[in-house]
Order: sequence, then C-alpha cells, then structure tokens
Amino acid sequence: MFDPTVEVATPAQLAERIAMTHAAVRESECEELVLAAAWADAHYLDTGADDYRPLVQRARAWGGDGCPQVAEHCAHELGALRGTGAVAARMLIADALDLRHRLPRLWVLVRTGAVRAWQARAVAQATHDLSWEACAEVDQTVSGFLPMLAWPRFRRLLTAAVLEADPEQRRAREEAARTECGVWSYEGEHGLRTLVARAASGDVRWFVAAVDRLAEILRLDGDLEPVDARRAKAIGVLAQPALALELLARHACDADPSGHEEPVGDEPAGDQDDERRDPSLDVGLPAGLSAAQLRRARPRVVLHLHLTDSALRSGDGLVRPEHGDPLTLDQVREWLAGTGCAVTVRPVVDPVATAPVDAYEIPYRLRDALFLRDPVDVFPFGQATSRTLDLDHTVPYVPLDRGGPPGQTGLHNLGPLTRSHHRAVTFGGWRRRQPDPGTYLFRSPNGQVFLTTNQGTLRLGGSAFTHALWALCPTAGVPTGPVVKAA
Repeated sequence: MFDPTVEVATPAQLAERIAMTHAAVRESECEELVLAAAWADAHYLDTGADDYRPLVQRARAWGGDGCPQVAEHCAHELGALRGTGAVAARMLIADALDLRHRLPRLWVLVRTGAVRAWQARAVAQATHDLSWEACAEVDQTVSGFLPMLAWPRFRRLLTAAVLEADPEQRRAREEAARTECGVWSYEGEHGLRTLVARAASGDVRWFVAAVDRLAEILRLDGDLEPVDARRAKAIGVLAQPALALELLARHACDADPSGHEEPVGDEPAGDQDDERRDPSLDVGLPAGLSAAQLRRARPRVVLHLHLTDSALRSGDGLVRPEHGDPLTLDQVREWLAGTGCAVTVRPVVDPVATAPVDAYEIPYRLRDALFLRDPVDVFPFGQATSRTLDLDHTVPYVPLDRGGPPGQTGLHNLGPLTRSHHRAVTFGGWRRRQPDPGTYLFRSPNGQVFLTTNQGTLRLGGSAFTHALWALCPTAGVPTGPVVKAA
C-alpha cells in the first residue's frame, strides 16, 4: 500500500522520494532481466545429450550469435508468471541472453540497476543480428553513455555505432534508401492538403533551406503572418518557378542571416574555368540574369558534418550530421555532386582558442565554438540540438560601466539552453555553476544536484557531500564575489 503521508510531505522530501522510487523501478525492471537469464539457464537443453528428444521438446536459439540454446516450452510458464504470452516471454529471454553474453558492459549496468530495462532491451534488439565481435564493439562504444544521456541522444549514438560495426548492414541500408523515396499528397480539412516527401537527406535539407529563404523574403515584402504560414506559402511559390526565381534574384544581395560573409560582386575572375563552373547553370539563363546573380540567389545552407580522418582516407565510413541520423560518406558525396551547389569548406574551429569578449552580445565565432563544444542543451538530460538555443551567461553579465569585469562573454561563462530551461534557471529556482569550461553543476529548487558535460548527465543527489561540492564550485574564470568599480 502506498504511504498516505506523502500528501503532507515537503517538496524536498518529495523530491528525494521520487528519486528513490525511480531507482527502485530501475532495479525491479533490471531484476526481471536477470531472472529471465537465470530461467534460461535452468532450462538449458543440450542437443548432444543422450536424452535429447527433439520430437518432445526442441532446443531453440532465441539469443544472437554466442548465446546458449534453451528448451522451447520454458517460455510458456515464464509468460504465465508475468501475465504475458509465450512470444513476449521468448523476446524477454532473447534480450536477457543477448545482454549477458554479447553486451557484457551493459549487462553490468543491468545487474546494478543503473539503467531502464526497456532501454537495455532496445540496445539488445538493435544489435541482435550483429556478429558476436561486432556486438562487442558496439558494447564498448556506447554502453557507458546509456545512464547519462536522454534516450533520443543515445538512440542516435547507438544507430551510428551499429552501422559502424557492420559495413554490410550500412551498405544495405544505403541501397534501401535509394528506393524508399516518394512524394505523397493526402486530403485535409478546410481546403488544406497534407504533403509528405521522403527523399535523400541532402535534397530535403536543400528544399527546406529554399522554403525558409522564401518565407523570409515574404516577410521582407510585408507578409506579417506567422512563420509556419509563410513557409506553407513558400511551397506554393516554389510550384511557380518563375515567381520563385524572381523573388530570390530580387533579394540575392540581402545579408546572410547565418553571419557568414559571401562575395556579392560581379562574376569572379576565372569563372570561365571549367573546374569552377557550376553545371546547374549551363541550361540557359532567364533574360536579364547573369550566372553570378543566379548563384547569389540560391539559399545558403551551412552543414556541420562530423567524420573521422580514417573515413576520409579510406573513402568509406559514416558522416554524422549535427541533426538527424548518420549518413554514409557516399551519400554525402552524391548529394554535394548531384545538386551542383558551390561548396565552401570552412576551417575547423578550436573552441579552446576562441577568446572571450567584453560585450553582452555573443558574436558568431563564439556561438559557433560553443556549439562545437556543447552541441546539446546543457540542462540535466537535455536533448535539444538547435543552433537557435539561448546562450545564457552562467554568472549574470554585469555591464562594464557598472563595474563588471572584462571577458565575461566567453566559453567559460556560457551554455546553450532551451527557452524553457533558460526560464527555469532565471525564474524557476534552478541554480547553475560552471566550475570548468564545459562542466556544469545544476541544483534543483529542492536541492538535487546534477553534473552535466557534453558526454551526458550524472545525478549526484541531495546529500551533505553534494551540497559541500556545490559550495566549493565557483564558475571558472569569473569572480563570484561582488564587483567593485575602480575609482
């Protein structure tokens, strides 16, 4: 029976009890996986034994490569004990065996109750078809991150690790993607229709960039409707190529909202060189428009792609976009070549070497460096990855004319947050410190402390030790005492 005194508990007591209940749920779920593996052991069936009778009961290999076989009828009783059918019981046994025999690092976390069982089972299912060696590689790569990452972040990491460990599956996935494309239109209400498109990742990004650019042009031309409404109108504009081209060309010299500077002059010298010509412009130009004007009219897309030097050297491997699932190197290469776009490769930014500034406003170079260091919302178990996240000062900014120190706006005193998390820190009772650049301590309104880095989040609890740790952690490089303006 649940304790009725919960109704009169203080918020701090409730916070501690919620954390303890969640830990108990994890432990209970994980115990069921451990018991399922033990149940399989108790029903091991040796196919080489003299008393093996396959006509009576066969040995079944429900686990993946490297797992022992079990008696087929054992799943019926296990299912009845759990209030499920035999199929669900077989899946539980398969996942438990996969975890124990193929994912030993994750199995340690299961045995200690450190992870949710459904998440551990999802890893087992994602790796079930891999060889034992490939599965061990995935286990080595990702298992340690499961307790620290929100599930959407971990799922992307898992997907990449599985594809990296199994090149054959990666190539099959790439080939399947070539044929699973299309555009569909469905009936809607109030005179609307729903448009669904499934296409290459690069083509979709290019299309969305064109939609966003046209929506911005509509705003500049006086359309005051919400941005989603203007984006919907932009699809209609794209259905009229002449109108779309006229709008894009008329606004070709607008400032780039990304902050990157691009040449906007006349046709550059040497543009007739075949190596620099844009093949998509060789189809004939509309009257009054030059190739340079058309080039400037194109939407600008900034891609942040992460890949290893070994993938570049071998010509085969995964490319991880800042958003979305991983792509193969061939998919990225085909998109860049197929669209005929002009590609500018920008140098890698070193966040450590990015100097702070004295102003409250955050220049693009600092924003770019920060998102390279902290690509995800730094709030405990955050998962948002948009580059439009709020960049909040860990120690509030004090203007220089009011006695504030120089260099307050830097990587040592900034962190990306969603607007909701920003408000929670500003008004909701949450407190935050950054004792080392990129390392954040958060304290909840009821005293629970969390440690967050770009590797994930650890819950430190609300003990006397964590409160002492909180008190000893100032923000790196920023004075914590009152600032006194010099005379």
